[in-house]
Amino acid sequence: MNLINLQSNQDFKIPISIFIIFLSGLILRFYFFPHELPLIADGMDYFTYATEIVHFGNLPTQWTPINNGWSIFLSFWFSIINLENSFQYMQLDRIISIFLSSLITIPVYFLCKKFFDEKIALVGAALFAFDPRLLLNSLLGITEPLFILLGVSSLVIFLKYQQKAMILSFILASFCTIVRSEGIFLFGILSILFFIKYKFSKEILKTYFPCLVIFILILLPIMDYRTDVAGYDGIFQRASFASNQIISIANNDSGSEILDGLKLFTTYFGWILIPNFLLFLPFGFIQFLKHMNKENNFIFIFLIIYSLPLLYAYIVQAQDTRYFYFLFPIFSLISLFAVKKYLSFFKRKNIVLFIIIISLLISSIVFYEFKKIDSDNEKEINSISKIISEKELGLNFHPTVTRYIYANELPTNWPFEISNTQFKTVIIETSNFSNLENFISSSRNSLTSIVVDNDSNLPEFLQDVHINEKNYPYLEKSFDSSDYDFNYSIKLFHINYQEFDSRK
Repeated sequence: MNLINLQSNQDFKIPISIFIIFLSGLILRFYFFPHELPLIADGMDYFTYATEIVHFGNLPTQWTPINNGWSIFLSFWFSIINLENSFQYMQLDRIISIFLSSLITIPVYFLCKKFFDEKIALVGAALFAFDPRLLLNSLLGITEPLFILLGVSSLVIFLKYQQKAMILSFILASFCTIVRSEGIFLFGILSILFFIKYKFSKEILKTYFPCLVIFILILLPIMDYRTDVAGYDGIFQRASFASNQIISIANNDSGSEILDGLKLFTTYFGWILIPNFLLFLPFGFIQFLKHMNKENNFIFIFLIIYSLPLLYAYIVQAQDTRYFYFLFPIFSLISLFAVKKYLSFFKRKNIVLFIIIISLLISSIVFYEFKKIDSDNEKEINSISKIISEKELGLNFHPTVTRYIYANELPTNWPFEISNTQFKTVIIETSNFSNLENFISSSRNSLTSIVVDNDSNLPEFLQDVHINEKNYPYLEKSFDSSDYDFNYSIKLFHINYQEFDSRK
């Protein structure tokens, strides 16, 4: 196999094959690029914060996402690349995220190569590069790609190099912690593994102490900033809050919340196995435990400790598979123990490895195409949101339509200050109400219209409006998506308050 030597260190060689896998993952992500859609939810928060950094030329003093490292990273690229409008910068946001997500393939390869030969390590890289959930995540403009890249790179450097390189591993861990507070667990892992690897001694302390100091020095400015703006540092105080919350649940609860969290953990773990990990990870983990040695112990310790924030997330009822994603490099590695075992049954191992990699690519495409049904709806929902946002309304919260409203009302001029942006549409929460009349009465100062469909996540009283609109004479239909040849069925009603008041 042709190799490109990047350093004199013979362990650090990159085969042409890994570049092919990297490029394949990159192309796959660009193929599914949502060209017509703006950022939403967390992606929008990170984007607008990065925008304000460019606008002010420094970190905003009015607000900050607690995990603001991704936005700070984005702001650098936003400041040096000239585009025409906000939407184009949203697409740049996605492009950067896609590139980083694909780039992770390379340190994952080196992680796997630490334990297996380069051919088997390619399968580990492919498992990560072609995973459909990571593909989707890379399109959202959120923290995971940069977080995972920094984390796995830190681990690879720790495992592959000697004491002199440790400081770089801890530097990467510090930046990882700025991107997401869970990175503090990586620092803890590296510290534990450091003293397991080199034994505790005065001489070793001379190496560890500079690592600790630099880690703290990198974190201190951002912690001080977050404390001034948000009231807490977002790292140690957040970890303390999480610990106290778990203790409180354990002391005051019968155990049902912890049990529900474990059920969520098990459910989502089952989901992330599909499609590509299912044939490899469970059996791979069995083989991994059968072949425990010093370096396998390092991975086991990493897996256990790095699972703690994940367990916390599910105990407090987080509803998302993405909390597993930072473990995917480890899952890819452990899966190779199964791959190696499977290969032992075949003579033509290279052909089998090629078939496995191609199968991973095809299964990911098929899986994503199946999930993409929702993506087609998103384009219609965004178009509907544009129509609704032009009406300057006060709307009830809707889990699909309203998430695009503010994105479509962002200033087109770049850069802008989100804190002073005047949005035309007011979105009013419905979760505290059990019937429509109470909701309208309590919100009448801002509420002008009701948007409804048959979404099961809507309150029942709003679903009923969609089904039985004739039962509500004070609601005057001003928009029906079926009149515009949309497949997605949604209706907008203007509230006639005179009629509403007359019926009391």
